[in-house]
Amino acid sequence: MEYVLIIGHDMDFSKFNFKGKYIIGVDEGALVALRNGISLDVAIGDFDSVDEEDLNYIRSKTQVIQLPEHKNDTDTGAALKLCKDATRIIILGGIQGKRIEHFIANLMLMETHHNVEMLDNNSHMYIMDSSFSIKKTEYKFISFFALQDTMISLEGFSYPLTNYSLKNTDPLTISNELKESRGIVTIKGGCVLVIQSKEDRR
Repeated sequence: MEYVLIIGHDMDFSKFNFKGKYIIGVDEGALVALRNGISLDVAIGDFDSVDEEDLNYIRSKTQVIQLPEHKNDTDTGAALKLCKDATRIIILGGIQGKRIEHFIANLMLMETHHNVEMLDNNSHMYIMDSSFSIKKTEYKFISFFALQDTMISLEGFSYPLTNYSLKNTDPLTISNELKESRGIVTIKGGCVLVIQSKEDRR
């Protein structure tokens, strides 16, 4: 089953297909989802970022799992525990924002849950530990960061590589672009964080 966790504002939800997916609103993300006309299967969080009136509104629309404010987990981490049979987990929002520590915490969750992706209006992030192809889309830039040291080859890119030893301290593979309609990424050992980003100039 595919799960969607809605955790932030930075998303045009009208462009996303929710059909056939299990939808979880995480903390204030539950309110954001409902205000955008998205039906939730469940909402989870300590809800310290919404007032009592908004929380009652969420309760009137879906099942709520309320967590204590003082806990040894993040709201997103607790939400991931509801996705035990997931083939794919998509986190909407939460890449940008004023609380950068939450973004870093989400990145750490991705390292232990390789089927988790993060998506917002500008970026798409996911982890790959095997070779794959990637097609040209609205995302202009493609960056690769080694979470574990890996051997990587890039074909069909503006900056190709052949059996390059990418260390987790090496930023060489940032901001690459596809030269062909599709690129081939060969990974031998380790895993990489892939970040696809849109053009940031207007």
